[in-house]
Amino acid sequence: MSMFPLKYEVIANASEGISNKWESSVKGLPKIEVAVPPEFNGPGKAYSPEDLYGLAVLNCLIAVYKDICEKNQIKFKEINGKIIVTLDKSHEGNGLVITHLDITFDISGASDKDKARIFLEKALKTCPVTNSIKSGKTCHITIT
Repeated sequence: MSMFPLKYEVIANASEGISNKWESSVKGLPKIEVAVPPEFNGPGKAYSPEDLYGLAVLNCLIAVYKDICEKNQIKFKEINGKIIVTLDKSHEGNGLVITHLDITFDISGASDKDKARIFLEKALKTCPVTNSIKSGKTCHITIT
């Protein structure tokens, strides 16, 4: 059993200038390139903070789903996910906020389609990343 609280350290090293990309990493894993997106006058052509946010949500949901399925002996061939992250001006007028996540999952080869759906809905409720965000969420699920 894990000892809580768990801590995860991520590292970023950047130089000045909006057009300069930078690197982020986790100890022992390859570095990834990060950049300000072109919509904010950055160079793009690397992961943006918004991309990483969406990836964190998507991959946490998949990890929780896989764990729930394994513990309950539900098999599936593949899970494909997609998130559209919506960024907008805050209602208070003091910056930008992520206002909505449009989440889509397609699960194929489920050994029990009803339980596969129930467990994905459970993952949506119990994922620590999604439980830590306040933006709206919509989820579309297809199980074949």
